[in-house]
Amino acid sequence: MQRDCRLRRGRGFVNLLRMLREPPERVRERAQRLADLVGGEVEETVARAGGGALPLAELPSYACAVEEVLTALLRLGEPPVVGIVRDGRLLLDCRTMTDSEVDEAAAAVAAARS
Repeated sequence: MQRDCRLRRGRGFVNLLRMLREPPERVRERAQRLADLVGGEVEETVARAGGGALPLAELPSYACAVEEVLTALLRLGEPPVVGIVRDGRLLLDCRTMTDSEVDEAAAAVAAARS
């Protein structure tokens, strides 16, 4: 079943079950790592599983908050980094990132700031 719950993405696989089952503390560790790399702040948030069988499911999560002005630059970058704007800040939810993607996101933030 776990093999059937993988989504194909541009450069690899995203394990859906990992994202759904991962403890919030682990997500917070990733958010703290990203915040340390980019000078952002960790913010508690809620991730939503999406439509289909789980349209209202909410998962506790953590994001790295950076300046809102980076939104378009990150979205248009390579790789694209997409977050949610809330209260004048861009939140990069770390539940949707793997450990290795934290470094990529940090590099993208640095490139967008330069």
